[in-house]
Amino acid sequence: MNLEELKTKNNKYLSSLGIDINQNLPLIEDLQEVQPRSAEDIAGRLSAIAYVIGMAFDANRIELINNLKKFNLWSYVSNYEKTLLESEKISEQDIINMEWLSESAQALAWSIGIVELDHFKHCDDDLAMKIPFNIDPTNFITSAHLRPIEEIQEQSDLLYRMHWYTRNCKLTEADCVLSASIITERRKAIDWIYGVEEDWDEIPLDT
Repeated sequence: MNLEELKTKNNKYLSSLGIDINQNLPLIEDLQEVQPRSAEDIAGRLSAIAYVIGMAFDANRIELINNLKKFNLWSYVSNYEKTLLESEKISEQDIINMEWLSESAQALAWSIGIVELDHFKHCDDDLAMKIPFNIDPTNFITSAHLRPIEEIQEQSDLLYRMHWYTRNCKLTEADCVLSASIITERRKAIDWIYGVEEDWDEIPLDT
């Protein structure tokens, strides 16, 4: 399926749900323009996030850092997250950002086939149980398998269009059937997986 066909398919799906679409939104990046992440990179990032999220629940940051380094996950932590982990105090907004990382985790877990993805629902209640924590994640990382890249591409396009919708709802003060935070976090994760930008902190998220 080419990108024009993918855009048409996703717009038709969104319209069927009563979600406003923007026909003028451009196409997403083609596969020739991106560098998709490997299954190991995704599983490593997912394993690291399990510790990073701990900051939202007042976990000891020194212990989090020690475990991330002990299990060779430090390289999977973004620069922004490293700064927070190494800070004596973080802001309320930073705590909120760490809480919402669970939705990025859901998307990462979906991409390696260990959960499903429903953008109308929060992350799975048992998501944390599916990610190695306080144990060696090596086998989890090396045995990970990526979903077909076409499925990831389709999610990248869909979340792009959903993201426009949630932003438009805010601008127009209209009721929104999707959570802007869920969509933003999942789009960020999927676009990172798809290879739009290598640096997690620099994913553009334009609409």
